[in-house]
Amino acid sequence: MRIRSILSLAASAVAVAALATPAQAADAADGAYFIRDVRTGACLAGGEGPLGGHIAPCNPGTVWEVRNQGDGLVQIVEARGGNRCLALSPIRIYPPVVWVDECGSQPDQWTIQGEASVEPVAIALDRGEMGYLTTQGHRAILSPDGRPQWIMERLG
Repeated sequence: MRIRSILSLAASAVAVAALATPAQAADAADGAYFIRDVRTGACLAGGEGPLGGHIAPCNPGTVWEVRNQGDGLVQIVEARGGNRCLALSPIRIYPPVVWVDECGSQPDQWTIQGEASVEPVAIALDRGEMGYLTTQGHRAILSPDGRPQWIMERLG
């Protein structure tokens, strides 16, 4: 009887821990994607300048290449060439904005949280400590609150 009670208690603890665990990083496959805002259907676009991250109609200029880093993190790279990643802008304003810069020069490693192939995902800078990718009007910003907002539409 005592063993059953211990096993029952252990099973309950595992169930509670599973519910309390934050969303796990999705293993987004390397490849080309549109990253669509679930509310508008528009795509994440890089643009130019330190306030360049924005939402725009999906087109060949809004294609991103996802590159897994092997540790649950990915880089989101402009697919139109070069080595330019979606990154935290160096301009210190609130809310923080994202832009496109040479990969590795600013914080540019992201966690995709959720099942990218079947449902909207949350996209967190690093593992979420630096904020979650969201929108404010047409600008791409970081927010401390993450929610599934992005559809990862694989191309090809």
